[in-house]
Amino acid sequence: MEMQRQLLSGNEAIGRGAIEAGISLAVGYPGTPSTEIIEYLARHFSGQAMWAANEKVALEMAIGATYAGKRALCTMKHVGLNVALDPLMTAAYLGVKAGLVVIVADDPGAYSSQNEQDTRYLVNFAKIPCLEPSDSQEAKDMVIKAFDLSERFGLPVIVRSVTRVSHSYSPVIINEPKHENPTRIIKDPPTMIAVPSHVIACHKRLNEKQPKLIEWSNESGLNQIFKKRGQKKGIITCGVAYAYAAEFSDDFAILKIGAYPFDERIIKTFIRGLDEIWILEEGYPFIEDIALKYSKKIKGRRSGHIDMEGELGTEALRRHLIPNYSIPTIQLDAPLPGRPPVMCQGCPHREFYKSLNEAKPTFVAGDIGCYTLGAAPPLKALDTCLCMGASISKAAGMSLQGVNGVVAVIGDSTFIHSGITSLISAVYNKANILVAILDNSAVAMTGHQPTPATGVTAKGEEGGKIDLVELCKACGVDSIEVFSPYEDKEKNTATIKDKLNSKGVHVVISKAPCILSARKKKA
Repeated sequence: MEMQRQLLSGNEAIGRGAIEAGISLAVGYPGTPSTEIIEYLARHFSGQAMWAANEKVALEMAIGATYAGKRALCTMKHVGLNVALDPLMTAAYLGVKAGLVVIVADDPGAYSSQNEQDTRYLVNFAKIPCLEPSDSQEAKDMVIKAFDLSERFGLPVIVRSVTRVSHSYSPVIINEPKHENPTRIIKDPPTMIAVPSHVIACHKRLNEKQPKLIEWSNESGLNQIFKKRGQKKGIITCGVAYAYAAEFSDDFAILKIGAYPFDERIIKTFIRGLDEIWILEEGYPFIEDIALKYSKKIKGRRSGHIDMEGELGTEALRRHLIPNYSIPTIQLDAPLPGRPPVMCQGCPHREFYKSLNEAKPTFVAGDIGCYTLGAAPPLKALDTCLCMGASISKAAGMSLQGVNGVVAVIGDSTFIHSGITSLISAVYNKANILVAILDNSAVAMTGHQPTPATGVTAKGEEGGKIDLVELCKACGVDSIEVFSPYEDKEKNTATIKDKLNSKGVHVVISKAPCILSARKKKA
């Protein structure tokens, strides 16, 4: 194959790296900024690329693939790792039987997320390796390295991306894919069954791998010092922040961290002779906390020189590193109006919320999805939003404290993701709530991916189909009604009012396709 270059986003490059690494399975759950990885693989990978019901299920499927001797890629956003943390922590103890790489895309600045958490802390907690690319080429290359590293040490490996790596484009060299691993069924109870008689030995083996992982990190070439004679100021950086820091390389020596865990002696070597050291990292002050052990000259987030909140960005660095720098502004005759995200015109959720507001519930617990935008004016239909699947649990908690007229609003995909167990718990504990499932037949917030309720796979092929009505009945709800939010709105409001004033757990399904998906199908 003649060497060729393609302009790829970081997410596309991650997908390409997985193909070149010889994966057999790619599985994930949609979540910005990671979604496009599976979408790229669904288009370009001849093997299995699929969506799972949630991130925990996705990771467990990927682990299972390694038990067949196959390489597997698992993708999610940072809050998705919280959902998958249970299998991840124990998989670190037990190990994997073929390459397993978990892509976690963090979202500094919380552009489309409910927090700014930093995956590196969970990586450190799990005692597994992590690689952090700064552009698309590194994203592809590090995925390939991560699979080799995973198989060398028998551990899951995380590749941490961030929004600006995932969604930025740069040239990538395309190479021939490796052959997939042959199927090889492995049975080894002491390293595959997490029972007390095994786990202490597994933990010991995991701890024994730590110095070897640092040795690999030293030899990998992913942690590098760029220092010119006479430089007295330095920047320690990682990931996309390296791309920003490189603009200042004439004046600042640079230490680039690309692999964790790393030998802290590289920081001691780097800071020698420097009068001023800045730590530039997207996320929390993970590297800075290490560097502060070796120098009092450190400037960064922990030291208060850079804000702890929000994304760094290129202009933020200029503001901190260049004396008297001011961000260029454009003079306008009138200020631009604010453009917060809003529900699309014609969105079925709008019409449901109008009926819901007419019913005058006491409290409405919202959930994660495009319907969360119903909290904004003019609808102001939601009172709370926490995390995936929490609406039903929170509503049940309020109900069991004697609050009547409580509604839980949840989307079809989010209900399948993590609302089913909440519904079962509400039924079991005899809560008095109304659960409203807004079924628009898509994971609309992340780009209209299909769900198990649509019966369409990530590749657009026919798959198994889940019936939400039958599923709710099987959970033991007291009643269930399905209606279109566009039709007979007075009847819809009356139905909601009736269920609000009834004892037990009741479900209404507001069923109408996402307006954008419907337009695409017509086109």
